[in-house]
Amino acid sequence: MDVKKNNYDPEGGKFQYWVGFKTDAADEDIQARIAVEVALSVSENGDLADLSFTVPKACRNDHAMTFLQKQENSNYIESRIFLAVPGRNGDSVLRAPADLQLDHNEPLVPVHCQDVDATTLN
Repeated sequence: MDVKKNNYDPEGGKFQYWVGFKTDAADEDIQARIAVEVALSVSENGDLADLSFTVPKACRNDHAMTFLQKQENSNYIESRIFLAVPGRNGDSVLRAPADLQLDHNEPLVPVHCQDVDATTLN
């Protein structure tokens, strides 16, 4: 799992996170984006510790679920996926809008958490 965090935006008081399962994914590979709400846990300095979201019905097929269940530190319970970042502990739990970005080769390539409000991190 690859996790990236944009620099803190002091004007908006927000972070953005990107969680991907393939490091070679390119923007031109993305065929669809599906809006979801994620619950995420972040450390005191804003590093992502874990996240979870309900997998949309359109993505709950055997191929997608097998791919997700093979990911290290992932757990799929009913319709919800839980992903943990190894070695990190969260201090705050937040909710934020996100995009699931799907490509033609693998399902649920990255999760892009948009504008996570950092003012709730304190």
